[in-house]
Amino acid sequence: MDHAEPALSHELPATGELAFTLDDVPGLTTALKHGEEPAFTWLHHEWSARINRYCFALAAGDASFASEIAQASWLRIVRHMRVLADEQALWCWIACAARHAAADLRRKGGRYKRALERFKQWWSPLPETSAADDTASLMQAMEAALAQLTAEENLLLEGRYFTGESLETIGARLSISSRAVEGRLARLRQRLREEIAHQLRLQGT
Repeated sequence: MDHAEPALSHELPATGELAFTLDDVPGLTTALKHGEEPAFTWLHHEWSARINRYCFALAAGDASFASEIAQASWLRIVRHMRVLADEQALWCWIACAARHAAADLRRKGGRYKRALERFKQWWSPLPETSAADDTASLMQAMEAALAQLTAEENLLLEGRYFTGESLETIGARLSISSRAVEGRLARLRQRLREEIAHQLRLQGT
């Protein structure tokens, strides 16, 4: 069963204390490079959902493996951040860190390969491609598949897998039981897998 990634332990300060901005990425990344906790807290507040979504795509929809990639990506941010010029450069750096984290985890445990194989049961045959080609195709297919969902369905997926909400929290927001939330998520995962397979077949035509 898929499990949502654990939330990071940062306690977010009040909004007025979030002094960083993407209009000053050199200042933000300088603070990150120097290990300043408020900078990491601010980045997590602003971009955690975006980073989690990207890791979810890299993991081919395997929420547990996506959690591992996200955690490894944040560690790379902590240890290796350098001063960057603008928002695009920052995102490219983080995306590259996430891809390297996914590759390292795949080499160490093979879970990335198994995640791809679970998705490959939905399409056949596929031309022989490199791991990088597989990842790029899956990410494109994932984005196209997510675009087919309703706003409520996207919120449900994002709440569970990208921001780490509990089944109980989601259920309270939707006024349904946690068991009903789990059922909806199972059906959504199935639809997402089928739509990703469809998008991948379209890419191959």
